[in-house]
Amino acid sequence: MGAYGLIDPTSERGKKLVGLSQRLRVLHAELSDQTGDMRAEQLRDEVQRVTSALPPQDREAFLKDLLLHFPTWSTVDGGGAAPMPRSSGADPRDPMVLAEKLIEVSKALSEAERQAIGAKLKAAGLGGPHVQPSMAAAPVAAPAPQAASATSVPAGAGSEMRKMLGMPADAPIDGARLTDMAAILAEFTLKLEPWACTYWRDVAPDAKNQVYQVLNKDLAKFMQGDEKVGKEVIAKHAYRLRSLISLLMKGVTEASKQFARDHMARFSVEEISKIAGPGSLMTSKDVLCWKQYVRQMEGVDATGIEKRLKSLLAKDVDAGLSQVIK
Repeated sequence: MGAYGLIDPTSERGKKLVGLSQRLRVLHAELSDQTGDMRAEQLRDEVQRVTSALPPQDREAFLKDLLLHFPTWSTVDGGGAAPMPRSSGADPRDPMVLAEKLIEVSKALSEAERQAIGAKLKAAGLGGPHVQPSMAAAPVAAPAPQAASATSVPAGAGSEMRKMLGMPADAPIDGARLTDMAAILAEFTLKLEPWACTYWRDVAPDAKNQVYQVLNKDLAKFMQGDEKVGKEVIAKHAYRLRSLISLLMKGVTEASKQFARDHMARFSVEEISKIAGPGSLMTSKDVLCWKQYVRQMEGVDATGIEKRLKSLLAKDVDAGLSQVIK
C-alpha cells in the first residue's frame, strides 16, 4: 500500500479511497467561489467523516494512501522534491510558470483581492507603467455613500419584511440594520447550503431527487440585477434548500424509529427466546438462545448497519423531495 499503483481499487479499502478522493474533487469544484478557509473546513470535515468510521489503528495509513491520490509539487510518497508536471516542461522558478500559477490561483480570489495583487504588480513595474507616488496626480475624491438612516426604507418596500417578522405595518425599518441582517442571513445560507447538499449526496448518491449548490452564485447575480435571476428563482432555490434540511432532520428521526423496530423484531430477548425454543437436559435454554443469536448475527456488521440506516433515511427524504422538486 506504499505506492499509488499498489492500492487495489476493487478492495473495500480501495473503494473508500477512490470514492473519497472523487468526492473531495467534486466538493472542491463546487466550492470554487468560496473562501479558502471555507473550502478547507468542508474538505476536512468530509475526510473526518470517512476516517471516523475506520478503526483508530488504520486511520493514519488510510490518510497517507489518500494523499497519493493528490500528488503535489513538493512531495511524492514522503520523498524529496517532485518534478513539475510534464505538461509545463519548465523550471518552477521560471517567471512565466509563476505567472501562470498566479493566474490560476487568482481565479478563486475576490475582485478586491485581485485588484490588490494587480496594484502590487503595477507598483513593481509589471502590468503597466509605474507612476511614482510623488508625481501622481491627486486622486479625485469619490462621492461619499449616502448614510442609511433609520427611515431610509420606504414603508411599501419593507411591507413583506414587516409581515415576515411580525412587525406593525407602519413600523420603521433601519436601512443600515436591514443590510447587516441581509449579510448575516446570506452567510448563514451560503455556509449551510454546501453542507446540506454534500450530506444528502453522501446518504443517497443514487437518489431520484438531488439538490445542488446554486445559491452561492445566484445570490450574487440577483444582487447585481441579473435579469435571468429574479426573486422567483432565489425563492425557488431557498425553498428547495429549506425542504432538504427539514426532510433530513425529520428523516433521521423516522429512520431511527424504523431501524429500532426492525432490530427489536429480530434481536429482542423475546424473539430470540421464541425462535430458540425450550431447553433440554442436554442443552440449556441459555445455550440455545446464544446459538440462535449467533446465527441471526451472521452477516451483520457496522457497514451493513450504516447502509441500512442510510437506506431508510434516503427513502424517506427522497419521497419528500419528490413533492418539492417538480
